Amino acid sequence: MEKVYKLIAITISIIILGFSITFFFLPKKDFSENEFRYLTEFPKFSIDKLFKGTYIPSLENYTTDHFPLRDNFVSLKTKAYLLSGQEMISDVYIAKDHYLINRFKTNVNQDKIIKTLNKFQNNNPNINIEMLLSPTSTSINEDKLPKHNINESELDIINYYYNNLNFKTIDIYNILKEEKDNYQLFYKTDHHWTSYGAYFAYKQYCIDNNITYYNLDDLNITKVSDNFLGTLYSKVFTDKKYADDIYKINTLDYDVTIKYLNKITDDFYQEKYLKEKDKYSYFLGNNEPIIEITNNKIDNKEKLLIIKDSYANSFIPLIANHYQIIIVIDPRYYNLNISDYIKDNNIKNVLFLYNINNIDTDIGIIKIR
Repeated sequence: MEKVYKLIAITISIIILGFSITFFFLPKKDFSENEFRYLTEFPKFSIDKLFKGTYIPSLENYTTDHFPLRDNFVSLKTKAYLLSGQEMISDVYIAKDHYLINRFKTNVNQDKIIKTLNKFQNNNPNINIEMLLSPTSTSINEDKLPKHNINESELDIINYYYNNLNFKTIDIYNILKEEKDNYQLFYKTDHHWTSYGAYFAYKQYCIDNNITYYNLDDLNITKVSDNFLGTLYSKVFTDKKYADDIYKINTLDYDVTIKYLNKITDDFYQEKYLKEKDKYSYFLGNNEPIIEITNNKIDNKEKLLIIKDSYANSFIPLIANHYQIIIVIDPRYYNLNISDYIKDNNIKNVLFLYNINNIDTDIGIIKIR
């Protein structure tokens, strides 16, 4: 028996030594494509950090981020949790029909955001300002959640915003609820809505603004990917075989000029991202401070400024069919005065488009002026 214990001890020691050697000598990545985030850098040592108690936690974060075969171990951990009956991992519910759904915690910054937006409206009294707040899969697909889920009400928070904003709001909750069994409105592995979710938001926007919208039958719908594993997958690493499809929905003959800060293109869609982890950036590309889109088939002089988070990226190719010029501003990266931009460019229509889970933590919307 003593020989067995020695063999076990030697085996464990070899495994630990092997992982230690692997950890120290393998090249370290700066960015995790699976988790779509920058990994912790090796912390610089100082006596001050050590005595303040910040150095050791930083070192632990670095070790955790760069642990050999980390993704495999996270996947193994998820399988173990599921076998034990656990239904939520890293604030992500493992839901029915292979959906991964974020837990929704109540907003805490809504009063501050409402005050900022109402002040923005006061500074621009002669323009049409609208807010479109999207619910997420958490409330639209609540029937897929585990029975004993713990979520705040997205609808209550949306209604709180809508009841306290001093300008027009667009309610898409009902249309998404009506269509959720007919179309997949949200990705199963990602926090964004699908192109179909964006379409029904577009449809409701058009209805509320007396715009003749395109029916789905009149649009070109093309599957462009069948292996999208999004942000929620990156938190829990479930089975890859349940990857999402990505569709693009647009008119057959659109003709646009899209100006970014450092390039000009003639297409809403950036094919290169379909070969990368961040496939949602197929829609309009990655985060940009400002984009100007000109529809070369329209001469109605209509302009729309969209102030947004990433939910707008798959909405914009649809609404661009109705305005000659659309300006897209992401206030997380745009640091100039938006009110000045509106006046300088004679803009009469502004749409805020955010999802309810993201707006509370968006650092850009608080600085709008």
